[in-house]
Amino acid sequence: MKRIKKLASFTLALVMAMAMTLTAFAADNQMHLITVRQNTDDMTPHTYEAYQIFKGDLADNPAYTDEKTTPGVVKYILSNIEWGNGVNGTGLLAALKNNEEIGNHFTNCETAAAVAEVLGGDSFKDSTGSTTTATDIFARIANGFLTTVAGEGDGIGDVQISVIGSGYYLVKDKNGSVVNPDNTNGGAYTRFLLEVVGDQTVTVKSDVPSGDKQVYVNGTETSDANNAVLGSHVSYKITSKVPNYVGYNYYYFIMNDTLSDGLTLDYAPDETPAVDSFHVTVGNTELTRGTHYHVYPNEDGYTFRLAFVDIMDYTVGEDIVVTYSATVNEKAIIGNTGNPNTWTLQYSNNPSNTFDKDRTDETNKPGLPSDEENEPLGKTPEEKTLTYLTELDIIKYDAEERLLAGATFTLTGTSKQVVLKNVAYYAERTADSVGDVYYKLLNGEYTTEKPTGTEYKAIGVGDEKTTTGYLQSGENDYYVPEDTSEYNGKTIYTLVKGTADQYADVNLTYELVEATQIEYVDVPIRIELTSEDAAGSVMQFKGLGAGEYTLTETITPAGYNTIDPIEFEIKFTPPTNEEGKVEVLTGEEECSWEITGWPQTPDGKPGITNTTGIFSADVVNNSGSLLPSTGGIGTTIFYVVGAILVIGAGILLVTKKRMSSR
Repeated sequence: MKRIKKLASFTLALVMAMAMTLTAFAADNQMHLITVRQNTDDMTPHTYEAYQIFKGDLADNPAYTDEKTTPGVVKYILSNIEWGNGVNGTGLLAALKNNEEIGNHFTNCETAAAVAEVLGGDSFKDSTGSTTTATDIFARIANGFLTTVAGEGDGIGDVQISVIGSGYYLVKDKNGSVVNPDNTNGGAYTRFLLEVVGDQTVTVKSDVPSGDKQVYVNGTETSDANNAVLGSHVSYKITSKVPNYVGYNYYYFIMNDTLSDGLTLDYAPDETPAVDSFHVTVGNTELTRGTHYHVYPNEDGYTFRLAFVDIMDYTVGEDIVVTYSATVNEKAIIGNTGNPNTWTLQYSNNPSNTFDKDRTDETNKPGLPSDEENEPLGKTPEEKTLTYLTELDIIKYDAEERLLAGATFTLTGTSKQVVLKNVAYYAERTADSVGDVYYKLLNGEYTTEKPTGTEYKAIGVGDEKTTTGYLQSGENDYYVPEDTSEYNGKTIYTLVKGTADQYADVNLTYELVEATQIEYVDVPIRIELTSEDAAGSVMQFKGLGAGEYTLTETITPAGYNTIDPIEFEIKFTPPTNEEGKVEVLTGEEECSWEITGWPQTPDGKPGITNTTGIFSADVVNNSGSLLPSTGGIGTTIFYVVGAILVIGAGILLVTKKRMSSR
């Protein structure tokens, strides 16, 4: 029986014995109270309905004394069972007989009492090793034949339903009622609950899946926000758990991710070797893309959708971890505003629906429904992360505040970045695996040598002198005779110990798979820019992250002095909430940037300014010293002496004329 499972949370095997000698209550007119207790993480309003599936006489169970002395024994049993007032018994019986999933348990049943007896019998107990119980399947089938509602209750938390009459009731969410206040299907419909009535409290077997999306800030730590460098990789981590899929015949589990324009997904299509940034584990099992899950890029408006082929292959509650990366591109937003990444989780939330599992059109996409608009899927609230970058603008002036062209500056530093490194690892083999078969040894190593078991090998024929060895008495039966004379003339065997005890599991095989491993390393940064002309001398060092940098003038305009290298540090502070914890809710949160170590101007003012996360600094070049002209001071002396001689000659000439006139 496909999907019939062993962890029976609410089994109908509450011993529906047909004891006719027990004292019965006047149950048909009794009012009973069913309290439905919701999961604490489900804050969606629910409207529950109760349908009477079986009715009868409620009687004391003589095997019951109290809960301490007879644990697991029910207090009441139902006798004289008939179909209840809330179900089309004829249609349900026919469906039970014809349903392949539930097997042939009900083939010979003709009455409600016979069905109840099968449900309570040992033959209906599950032994297949999965988690959907046989009664879950029965309840799902019965859901299609419900008629009259016996009672209804609504609310959040503990919801109470009043019903009249003893019996077994199916309790379920009213169709179309699980809607969050924001009109999104964020909750989950109940699994079907079948409970014997006196007053009962039942706990909802459904849960609301959730997940967390964060971005790596280094090799191990994650947060809601980080900073990066243009061209670097940003690595993301999604965590969730295998949902409670009890009662479903198939369970959709789809992760939707939207990257902003400044982030490019690191992805290789399924048709190529899956050497990309995606890495998915469930518990301790590493999943294979294209086999256990698929990545669908540019699907339904998302950057990608990651769909599990069958989440019901894994144990409820196991940890799910998904990592992948994206590259910061030239469209990245720079400043106090970040580059968002948005994630949501879609999941099955109504066990009464029979899911189609795969698309039925030519573009079959395992894990995605063919008609998503009409599939009952819940959706978690958006999870957002932000990645921030900053910028340093350098403006080149001379001492007269004139813009200078022809200066070249080089910015160097070191940035912690993600690199994608191709690695090989061993994964569990699948039906379509090719290549060598590997086994895992107890010491953690892998080998292609098959394990061998203990065996007996023939070593010769015995004689009257033979005293040790094994004799064969049957095909696989060997013994050591008490009388050594038995060896004479018979084949002697020795016991050879095999290698099986050196293997972690002799039946589990592996294949060698190539994938991409994300590592954080120190990457040197070197950016060189030149002021092109006097009208455009701003050099924009875009897409910087936190770190230590050095700005060096590598080419200086003629006639000007080269400035000393400037060593400085860029500091990043992510957005935080009132408690001081890094938190991103809307995706519009702003970070703050700071540069320390930048020298002040000669008049003591800050040498750098910060406007919305973009820094600006004026770099001044002074002209060189003014050297003396060729010939130096000797030439000047000649000019002075010559002038004196000329003046003296003029005075002498004037004096002689005056003396002549006398």
